[in-house]
Amino acid sequence: MSETGEMGNDLKRQKTEPADGLGFQKPQVPEGMSKNAWKKLQKQKKWDEEKAEYRLKRKEKKKAARARKAERKSQGLSDDDNYHQQAKKAIPEKQKPSGIKVIMDCEFDELMSDKEIVSMSNQITRCYSAKRHSDYDVDLVVSSFNKRLKQRFDKSVSDYPRWKNITFVENDKLTDLLPTDAEELSKCVYLTADTDTELEELEQGHTYIIGGIVDKNRHKKLCLNKAKELGLKVGRLPIGKYIQMNGRQVLATSHVYEIMCMWFEQGNDWQKAFNAVLPPRKIKSEAEAKDETETKDGEEPKDEEETADDGKENGNEHESEDKENRDEENNVDGE
Repeated sequence: MSETGEMGNDLKRQKTEPADGLGFQKPQVPEGMSKNAWKKLQKQKKWDEEKAEYRLKRKEKKKAARARKAERKSQGLSDDDNYHQQAKKAIPEKQKPSGIKVIMDCEFDELMSDKEIVSMSNQITRCYSAKRHSDYDVDLVVSSFNKRLKQRFDKSVSDYPRWKNITFVENDKLTDLLPTDAEELSKCVYLTADTDTELEELEQGHTYIIGGIVDKNRHKKLCLNKAKELGLKVGRLPIGKYIQMNGRQVLATSHVYEIMCMWFEQGNDWQKAFNAVLPPRKIKSEAEAKDETETKDGEEPKDEEETADDGKENGNEHESEDKENRDEENNVDGE
């Protein structure tokens, strides 16, 4: 008998024993087989059982991606393959004043892992690149620039002190940068996805605060609660009004700033700004949006397994975004 056959018989003959007091059964590793080899065998068996379903889902995703690509091409927009290449533009000799200020509130160091600190530093680098390449000067201040975030910059982005037209403030508190005059404070708006108040425009003389945190939505309503404590107005970019997104309608810090820059460049047009900045994979095509509407109107909802797959896709998008940010970091010089 072959080794594979003997291994299969061993698996059939294996005994079970209680894993804990709850009565769950845990299979024993067959005699003469290492634990790692047994785990690999179980993983292969699971893959063999699920690969048909996986391939079907993958086929459906590719079909949806082709539909998005065709739709964007018909609208004269870039597709996934050349999106980032098209997004880059020359640095203008002179920028027009935007009339607004953006504060990136980085007072959340202790709430992030080391990996998330790296991602946050990459997003700041991407914001600086967007600022330099924009036709409009959108004033950018990075507050609470200290602790691990500053250490990351000192180690990996050491030329940042030579960056022009961006301010790094090491003070611990956002309140150090806020006006004390009540009228001026009323012009400060903390941006958060947890409010129903949508911005219609970016108003001259206003300061917009973006939460500088990467947390995969672990800390619910973090920025909203902070804004309430400080007595600040809140608002969000009007995503749902102009586009439909794949996954949660929560934008990366860098995307928020880039969209604000692009809003000025696109003649104060939110839809054009969203389409110019967000990767095509994050935006639903008209066909996908229509299918979703029909599902809500009477079709069967997703089962738990499909919902779990959606969560994995969101996680992969974050990983892809981090890679984009790392690439951007390598391309930014210290002019």
